[in-house]
Amino acid sequence: MIKTNNDCKPKEVVVILPYVNNKVLLQLRDIKEDISFPGCWGFFGGSIDDGETPDDASTRELFEEIGYRPAIMHKLGFERIPDLGNTASHAYCCQLTIPINEIKLKEGLDLGLFSLEEIMAKELYSPKMGRSFPVIEIPYLADTIKKLDLYFKL
Repeated sequence: MIKTNNDCKPKEVVVILPYVNNKVLLQLRDIKEDISFPGCWGFFGGSIDDGETPDDASTRELFEEIGYRPAIMHKLGFERIPDLGNTASHAYCCQLTIPINEIKLKEGLDLGLFSLEEIMAKELYSPKMGRSFPVIEIPYLADTIKKLDLYFKL
């Protein structure tokens, strides 16, 4: 179930796609009952706080989740996601300029760099957990990565 704010408006979120060498950094979500898509691979991101712009939220969320502050954050677009209770999603991307082994994961079980082809296989391996986990199965995920591919001609 998708949580809404106090005004009963659909939730508004940011998602961030750090990328390097034709691959996108994904997060293996925690296995908790109170979150959407527990135990699945997906984007970094989260809710936009009251009074916060989507641009500010994207930078804050990425820093909170992996301790990374990109030099430039690019907006990929905005869309409503019917599969998630009509959630309003602002998609951003940034170049990952540090090695993945220097990232300090603060939320989630694992992270990894994956190509669009790997992501489309719908299951990705987690070295940290020692097994494969599903990729979130909504069209929005693949469509957003394709936008990144077109935006930067990866």
